[in-house]
Amino acid sequence: MKTKRVHSESNIVVRFFSSVKLAIFLFIILALTSIIGTVLPQGESLQFYLEKYGPFYFKIIRTLHLYDTYHAWWYLALMGLFSVNLIVCTIKRLPYTLRLFRRNYLEMGRNDLLRRPFKAQWETAQKTNPVDLQSRLVKTFSGLAGKPEARENVDGGKLYLSDRGKWSYWGVYLIHVSVLVIFAGAILGSFTGFKGRIMLLEGESTDHAVQMDSHGNIKKIPLGFALRCDKFEVDFYPTGAPKLFKSDLAIIDKGKEVVKKSILVNSPLTYKGITFYQSSYQSVPDLKIRIVSSDGKQKVLDLSAFDKGLWPEKKLMVGIIKYLPNVHGAPAARVYVGDPSGSNGDAVWLLEGHDREVSLGDNSFRLSLVSAKEKYMTGLQVKKDPGVWIVWLGCTMMVIGFAIVFWVGHRRLWLWMGKDGEKLHVILAGQTNKNKVSFEREFERVKEAIDKQIGEK
Repeated sequence: MKTKRVHSESNIVVRFFSSVKLAIFLFIILALTSIIGTVLPQGESLQFYLEKYGPFYFKIIRTLHLYDTYHAWWYLALMGLFSVNLIVCTIKRLPYTLRLFRRNYLEMGRNDLLRRPFKAQWETAQKTNPVDLQSRLVKTFSGLAGKPEARENVDGGKLYLSDRGKWSYWGVYLIHVSVLVIFAGAILGSFTGFKGRIMLLEGESTDHAVQMDSHGNIKKIPLGFALRCDKFEVDFYPTGAPKLFKSDLAIIDKGKEVVKKSILVNSPLTYKGITFYQSSYQSVPDLKIRIVSSDGKQKVLDLSAFDKGLWPEKKLMVGIIKYLPNVHGAPAARVYVGDPSGSNGDAVWLLEGHDREVSLGDNSFRLSLVSAKEKYMTGLQVKKDPGVWIVWLGCTMMVIGFAIVFWVGHRRLWLWMGKDGEKLHVILAGQTNKNKVSFEREFERVKEAIDKQIGEK
């Protein structure tokens, strides 16, 4: 009794995981969530989602981990459940497919042939030489239908079978396997690959990319080699919108320059499985600031957005806070002026052509913005996805599988011939499991050729 109950429960589990309804449901859910993961920006900080979508949708995004959809536990669980569903369906269907594949279609009688969906029969006249006609009919049948198998003593005659496309039963399994291959490639890429960013000025190099998580933490990702930006160009439309940006990049591996390439949008550079895409640019101010102390001494500092200028003798530090290229027709910069420790200082605006007095304790300084110009940093998206070729392999397998399922049929043509005295009885029969219109044309060609040989119209 206990064994029967266990067997019943196992059948319920198998029926659940082999359900076509479950497969369709999971496929739709995966498709919808994949659309969400495509439309919703991925990998941004939580603050970004709060500001852009508001508190209500932010709670949903954070709870369901939609800011990193493809790594969310529920998304991986759906993929796993769908994979189990495919595997169970495949195993359950396999015995039936094997029976179809192994079936001997020569085990047919004369009456079986006449029950086929496509059929025709002839009876020769008395004057016809049955032996000679039989030879010609077999040759005609072989030429049009393909080389046949033969079986003797079938209802007093001989049966010929042209059996093609039997392997098409495996097309659906190729689709099942292709889905699993795509899932495997996607998971491999998600957990062993990475996405990051690099910002470089002309002449600068780096050996790592940076990645920011949803909490705003920055992680450095080693490249295993150095990337240098030799030149960056950006052109603009009259409206000010960017028209073209291009980076001349060089790869330095173990101290040697091994690759040089100019990259554009949609024309990346790939080295050792890591691809660099031209994705953005950023303007960077390059300022020249003159400082005159109260005792008449002066110093000119060259500053960029990421540097701090020092005047060691006066224990003075200057750094850029904000830059505006045009304020009433002249560039302006907000700068920090103070001691190197940062404990004593002030922030002031400098406008080109105008001096600004700053007092720090007992000392005072007069600052002026001598010149200002913009230079640009190239913004590169960095991606490594070792599973991409596995995904492409899976997609190729899926296309081939669908082509087999929809267009390749298992078609069978039988030719039976039996003598009755001096007469010869002929039956042509055919059957296919798909693409019946095309098969009907093929059947008619064979039928017309046999008609011609027999002499009947």
